Amino acid sequence: MIPGPSERERPLRPHPRRRILLIAVVIIGGLFICGACAGRQPVAPAPGQTTVYRSKNYVVYTSAITPSAEALASEFLGDSGKSWIIEEANQPGGLQSERAIVIPLAVKNKGGLKREGFQTVPVLTYHRFGDNCDSPLCMPVDVFDRQMRYLKDNGFHTVTPEELLAFLHYRQPLPQKSIWITMDDGYRSTFNVAYPILKKYGFTATMFVYTEFVGASRLAVTWDQLREMKANGFSIGSHSVTHSDLTKARPGESPDAFIARIRRELDQSKQIIDKKLRQNTIVLAYPFGYYDRRAVNLAHEAGYKLAASVRRGGNPFFANPLALRRDQVLKRDMGTFKKRLQTFYPLALE
Repeated sequence: MIPGPSERERPLRPHPRRRILLIAVVIIGGLFICGACAGRQPVAPAPGQTTVYRSKNYVVYTSAITPSAEALASEFLGDSGKSWIIEEANQPGGLQSERAIVIPLAVKNKGGLKREGFQTVPVLTYHRFGDNCDSPLCMPVDVFDRQMRYLKDNGFHTVTPEELLAFLHYRQPLPQKSIWITMDDGYRSTFNVAYPILKKYGFTATMFVYTEFVGASRLAVTWDQLREMKANGFSIGSHSVTHSDLTKARPGESPDAFIARIRRELDQSKQIIDKKLRQNTIVLAYPFGYYDRRAVNLAHEAGYKLAASVRRGGNPFFANPLALRRDQVLKRDMGTFKKRLQTFYPLALE
């Protein structure tokens, strides 16, 4: 079923424009202008020599040999995975020998705010994959490979649920071109097709499974396959137990019985995944993308920190973590795919 927009999918507490502007004024007012960060430019080093100037917030590094961003991030930031911070701080031009390289030590702009707008994180949603697809929910293998290659060639970074959560809580920034890739239901083609392609391009993703489906047939992923994906940096989240609509009571179902069923769908799926994969499952995809206030509250009570619909659009740092937007990738042309990749929302904030 491909749900369309409905009242059940609307954000619970939309943020008014004036709140966005107020947040922007406060944060942008505190942004550090990098032009003065170095104090003075170091002279070009002699062959084999490295020059380092350090302040509280920045390092200015110059070497006769071009260093890698990963090596600099490991040395000065303590994490090679933060190489994107150095790469973005030295655009345009990139890292070059005998050129001053700026290494930010203190992150000032955790929400991706600029004077002309703010960062958003698009979330892509897939279901199953195959060579011959007869449904919009099935993505042809060659098309998926072409989409991932486009993301790689154009500097996109995939993020984990934990990284996205830190961004939404205004604790950590994300790369400018951040994207979260998700796959719903738990089809085995996700493991056989999408997983190798994602690894080929250095990407990770989150797979949302409804536990009743796992291992149920040859079309379904197995727990051992999920364990392998997790061991290679992929995340596994809940899609309920039976993929039941969490906003609609069944015929003849009393209000108390309805709420009890929703609790089981959310609590038991988390408990099963936690036990099978030895993890604390914090992410949920609402079945069919449907949610309402009650479903959100029960998801929170069950221990989920992030929950996603299929309502289109990106997610700024002030988005509701339990009502995230996602774009279902249903069409196969690259033009439509590129439109799903907006990572910046233009808005005059001065």
